[in-house]
This record gives sequence, structure tokens and C-alpha cells, in this order.
Amino acid sequence: MERKIIDSKVTTIDESGIPHIMGRVNEQSKHVKYLLDYININHLDIDVSNLSLGNVDERLAYQLALLGDITYLNGNNFGMFYFPDELTEEQLETLNNIDLGNQKVGLCFDMVEVEGNIMRKVIGMNNDCTLRIALEEYLTRKNTKNFRR
Repeated sequence: MERKIIDSKVTTIDESGIPHIMGRVNEQSKHVKYLLDYININHLDIDVSNLSLGNVDERLAYQLALLGDITYLNGNNFGMFYFPDELTEEQLETLNNIDLGNQKVGLCFDMVEVEGNIMRKVIGMNNDCTLRIALEEYLTRKNTKNFRR
């Protein structure tokens, strides 16, 4: 049976556009468990020793974004994407092929850390955006197809 992003607890999309699907959305496990497992296998250079500050899930997603990965944290009725500063063509293609149906999502981008806090721009926090709508708004705000080649 093919694992789908909509059914996952956490999905990362690396710079090659490959989705790494982890957990199931209805599991009791926290997002952080899957993020730490992924980081411990794929990004040993990320320092996870300072996880008591702020939203741990968001802090880890920010660290992955610094390395070029997209992170998707899925809740039962709402999902949140965290984007790196620039998307690769492969990542954009993967995003365009994800089927989340009518699930509402938020999208965080242009993230920076200021005095220990993650600052970001956000689309879809009013629970009114599908992935397609959020992605169109993101590309409009970026005013270009912001790709890393």
C-alpha cells in the first residue's frame, strides 16, 4: 500500500524533491519524535541540544529549512508547511503533485531566528487555504518562481 502525505504525521521534502513520509496522522506520537528520527539519520550536523526554547516542532522545521528541506507537520484537520528560503524545481514539482484534498494548511516562509525566537511570514493561518491556494499566494508574494538550481 502506497503511503500518502495526507496520512502522514510528518513529511519532509528534500532538495531533490523526494518526500520522506513518517508516522500516521492519527498516532498519539508527537511530531518531534519523527523530526528527531529524521534528523538523526539525515542531518547529524543539526544541534538538537537547545530544544527547550519555544515551539520544538517549529524550531526543528526551521533547522531543516536552513538545510533546504521542506517540512510538513500534519494534524487531524490542519497541516503546516515550513519552507526553506528558496525552493528547488524538484521541490516545487513535488508540492504541485501532493494531493491533500480540501485539507486546510498554513505555510511558513522567510524564517529567521531573532533572539532565540523564530520569526516568519505566514499564509493560511485563518484556516482558509488549501495547499494549492497557499502555494499560489506564496509564489505571488515571492514575485518569481524562486528556485535554487
